Amino acid sequence: MVNALEAQGLAFAWPDESAPEGTAARRAVDGIDLSLAHGELACVIGPNGAGKSTLLRLLAGLCAPDSGRVWIEGDEVMRLAPRERARRVALVPQGLETLPQVTVETFTLGGRYGHLGRFGQARHEDHAAVRSALAEADAADFGKRLLAQLSGGQRQRVLLARALAQEARVLLVDEPTNSLDPEHQLTVFDLLARLCRESRAGLVVTHDLNLAAQYATRVLLLQAGRVVADGAPEVVLTREVLAPVYGDVLAFGEGGLGGIGRYVLPRRR
Repeated sequence: MVNALEAQGLAFAWPDESAPEGTAARRAVDGIDLSLAHGELACVIGPNGAGKSTLLRLLAGLCAPDSGRVWIEGDEVMRLAPRERARRVALVPQGLETLPQVTVETFTLGGRYGHLGRFGQARHEDHAAVRSALAEADAADFGKRLLAQLSGGQRQRVLLARALAQEARVLLVDEPTNSLDPEHQLTVFDLLARLCRESRAGLVVTHDLNLAAQYATRVLLLQAGRVVADGAPEVVLTREVLAPVYGDVLAFGEGGLGGIGRYVLPRRR
């Protein structure tokens, strides 16, 4: 059976114009192999600068790797036409560098790029997909408002809605709970988990180790651009695996805390 997502030997270094001539740039992603099946919700964790966001951009085909290849449902992502790529894979970024002066509904409709007709005209089914996506992301109440009028948490939900409107079977999500209150953090992960159970595949970057413990089918730990651990939450989210990467700043437990099961918390030194 063809994997939803597969990468082999993936490597990439951002250019560093300040580095002395002849100096090799440090690789943001350094020889990553991974595969993801439909039905999986994998969480990518790791310290700042580990290469998590760069990895998502490479997997989505938004930048070309220095070496290695990525396949989406058996087809090399860099060989897919932009419209076909938009139908296959959706990337939810951490935020927007600039805020377009458009309404939430119009912005979310942009996620239908891969489905629009020959002349780019939105049809009934496109508007229906937008309404459904906004409802699922709990963003329908502010569909008529401008993006600039929203809070950071509200914009985060709209970014998710735009990706849902794509109806792609592979979801790449970068820190989706930033700026969200606890209720909406759970709402987002509940939604992602349900979508994956319904045969999509999700790869989610998160710093929230507790949400990863509760929702992930797999956890990938990145350090300096490499995958240093890949397995079930109960295997990866342990002191033996995490302490060498994060240092002695975490407390580990199981049971208690309202019955959430395994948990990992920042611990004051």
